[in-house]
Amino acid sequence: MSDLSPPPMTTQELRIVDAQGHPRILMSAKDGVPTIVLVGLDGKPGATVALDAANRPSVTLTNPDPALPSAALAIDDKGAHVKFDRPGGASSYLFLNNQGVSGVVLIDAAGRRRLDATVAADGTPTIERRDAAGAPLP
Repeated sequence: MSDLSPPPMTTQELRIVDAQGHPRILMSAKDGVPTIVLVGLDGKPGATVALDAANRPSVTLTNPDPALPSAALAIDDKGAHVKFDRPGGASSYLFLNNQGVSGVVLIDAAGRRRLDATVAADGTPTIERRDAAGAPLP
């Protein structure tokens, strides 16, 4: 019995379209950076999975409403993090850095850091609240 599977396809970019011909999935390795983009009905990226030039992965989720929060999960040169961003400044993130420190950071709508909750590599917990100017509170 012979193998009926099609031969492998080699290309730098692949665009998968819907029945109306609109691009819905883009897969690319051009520029040496592998990326998969899921494209919304509006033609804008809805989700992206990629490796950067140092082979560090990321997943980005874009809200269909640009006024609402987006999310990202990434490995970078500092460690691993999950970040939520709202246009206008508010954001929060959960991280584990390369030195073993983990934490949560909350940033207000003006882009000022307001709360840090961390656990050091040795297990020491710290919670630091900040005022409206971003200065630590007593």
